[in-house]
Amino acid sequence: MAFYATRKFNYWGQLGMLLACCGAGLIIGGLFSLIPLASSLKDALSSKSGTGGIMKSLMRPENAGALRWSQCISTLFLFFLPPVAYAKLCHIKAFTHLGFTHPYQPVKPDGTNLLVQLLLVIFIMMASLPVVSALQELTSMLPWSKSTLQHFKDAEDEYNKLVAVIARMDSFTDYLISVLVIALLPAVFEETLFRGGIQNLLSRWFKMPVLAIVVTAIVFSAVHGSYMGFLSRFALGFVLGWFYYKTGNIWLNITGHFINNAVAVTALYLTTKKGEIVDPAKIDDHFPLWIGLVSLAAVVGLIVLFDKVGKKSEFRPGEEVQIPGVNNTNNPFEKDIAAIGNDPQNPQNP
Repeated sequence: MAFYATRKFNYWGQLGMLLACCGAGLIIGGLFSLIPLASSLKDALSSKSGTGGIMKSLMRPENAGALRWSQCISTLFLFFLPPVAYAKLCHIKAFTHLGFTHPYQPVKPDGTNLLVQLLLVIFIMMASLPVVSALQELTSMLPWSKSTLQHFKDAEDEYNKLVAVIARMDSFTDYLISVLVIALLPAVFEETLFRGGIQNLLSRWFKMPVLAIVVTAIVFSAVHGSYMGFLSRFALGFVLGWFYYKTGNIWLNITGHFINNAVAVTALYLTTKKGEIVDPAKIDDHFPLWIGLVSLAAVVGLIVLFDKVGKKSEFRPGEEVQIPGVNNTNNPFEKDIAAIGNDPQNPQNP
């Protein structure tokens, strides 16, 4: 369910508020995220080894805990706090607007409907894994130049080095910490911004929810900065956007996002021997395109079933609810209505 901006911000104003909050979160989060790394940075700077040396020093396995804390702080300030601040500034009941509390969710009294939706979300995310792999394979098959393809792979290698440190799992406790830091928290934080904030705003603005889903999925994939994984993350973003469009319940999105991340973390844990350096590239299964097509058909069928499970409701994402006593400043006929009301020639006026 979407509420109209109580401070009468139009859509451009709401977008400006959201971008301003994200900008502030980027700066503040960037500064605060350095706190856990303070001692490591001090040692690296004292060595005067240059930027490359500093990064290499920070990526040592003993800095895993500090890097995890730094990651949590930066994502909190960049992805979670900005949309919450924006929602509080622009809307009544911020967490209801974002989808965390959803009193109008069409659920049967016994909760059966929501449970079925939740199970279908899990099945859809599991069925989409071969699609994701096939899209990565398709990306590598596109006619890139050798230098461009090498640039993409180098970027992936640098990202994998960071994941290898953060996802260091020498024990089951490390595995649980990785599930929290890499799977759960990013799912909560990212879905709050991309679906609860951006897609919600664009759906009400464009009045074309599917276009809003596509635009949000593009932004979602681009922000991750992975060239080889752009198509796969776009597909993931589209599916998650569809969940939000159909239900407005962001907890379903968080569940789906978490499942996707947790499967990757679990695969890393199961394929890495104790004391061995984690290698994210090991879990990049290369499914043939035909398996991806079969998986895609299964995902589409499950999504159709997901749509049938949910009841229709007037409070759907993409539809804006007028708050009593708040003028709709986006109504293009508002001035005309006011002029008619003040026209002395109008026989309906006293």
